[in-house]
Amino acid sequence: MAPDGPLQTGGYASEEVIDTDPVGDALFRVLEAVKEGQWDGPVSDDVSDWVLLADWHAGMDVQGWESATAHWVIQREDLAARRFDRAFTHVFWNP
Repeated sequence: MAPDGPLQTGGYASEEVIDTDPVGDALFRVLEAVKEGQWDGPVSDDVSDWVLLADWHAGMDVQGWESATAHWVIQREDLAARRFDRAFTHVFWNP
């Protein structure tokens, strides 16, 4: 694994914004999606039950979204069962 770069699997890549936790931010979005019927439960509301699968800083790869970072999170239980269809993607954009 490369410890630094635009794509990091199994950990955190170089982040432009370091004041927030991407797992906590994604969990907030997961819970909202469940409330709105856009994501199937059950989901844990405890951030420690979730892990970051991958982190991608778009950089110059995505024109107009150069400051965007995509985070893929999954519940530990789903990861252990290899239910990757239960992964949730959240995009943080700092224009």
